[in-house]
Amino acid sequence: MVVGFLDDMILLAHPIGASLLLYWFYRQYKWKMKRIENPDLFTLENHVKNGRLLAKFATIVVAIAFAANVYNAHIHQQSLLQGLTPNSLHGWTGPLGLVLLWCMVLWGESALKQKENGESYQHSKSKHSRAADFIIAVMAIHAFLGFLYVFVII
Repeated sequence: MVVGFLDDMILLAHPIGASLLLYWFYRQYKWKMKRIENPDLFTLENHVKNGRLLAKFATIVVAIAFAANVYNAHIHQQSLLQGLTPNSLHGWTGPLGLVLLWCMVLWGESALKQKENGESYQHSKSKHSRAADFIIAVMAIHAFLGFLYVFVII
């Protein structure tokens, strides 16, 4: 009984962390609108700090997913390679989204440095913004596929 509960908790750690990540990312995504409404409450420094933390947390959530897959492969006497290799569209969109998220962070930091140096930063800011739009779409697809995938695993 305890092992079954532990198995379920290990396998559900990723969806729970990902749900928190979705909420956090959506709040971060809405920063621009809130900044326009109340500029005193939403500073650029908070946006940058939260963006960096969000990317680190996303890395942890993806690592948890890989660890859960390896654990699941171990339970079913599969090889380590089978546990590490994504075997669904859901599995492939996670690492893809993580790479895009880190690119978005780099573009945001590039825009910030250009702004601080008095240079034109519109191109980097635009890439950062477009990446956020695309990542929201990828996250929605990933979350839906993950919701369906939970029923396959359990």
